Amino acid sequence: MQSIALRTFSKLDYRDPRPFLVRLRQFELELSGSATPKRVRNLRTNQLKPERELREAAIFCYLAGQRMGTTVGLAPGEEQDYDFVAAWSALEEACFAPVQLKELPPEATAPAATLQGIISALGQYVSSRELVVAIHLNRTMSFDPSALAIPPLQIAELWAFGATSPDQNTWALWGDLLRSPTVSYHAYPAA
Repeated sequence: MQSIALRTFSKLDYRDPRPFLVRLRQFELELSGSATPKRVRNLRTNQLKPERELREAAIFCYLAGQRMGTTVGLAPGEEQDYDFVAAWSALEEACFAPVQLKELPPEATAPAATLQGIISALGQYVSSRELVVAIHLNRTMSFDPSALAIPPLQIAELWAFGATSPDQNTWALWGDLLRSPTVSYHAYPAA
């Protein structure tokens, strides 16, 4: 990683996503019985896009941390090609990854969107060799990573994640899809 990026990333304020996700789940449960419109409850309005993306970033970092057995913090903020920066410690060394979020939206929102289409469009990132792309699968689906046609991409890693239960209590993380992808399953954090 370039020293300028390292200095920039090391100065950011990283937060553990777990407490945020626990509070968010409590809020979601309170809203579920209210008269709040479904689009608002599901953060599907233009005004709530930053909150939806923060939720997706927190879930991805939480899942990655669960897989690695460590806490992966996040610092929001859009710069260049990334939406946030993830940080963790490995062998007592600080590690950073700029992450670009993508979403396979609910079928009712975008019925023609496909995971393959999102992956094929990633060729636009031509100078992003340190970029991690995380795709939120925001619909009920299953897929076989080996069936995806991964074009040559100029990014560091490619991941997919999504809820595997209707209540969103169980999540899956697939990746790194550029190499030999594996899947891991994790419980949404509880209080």
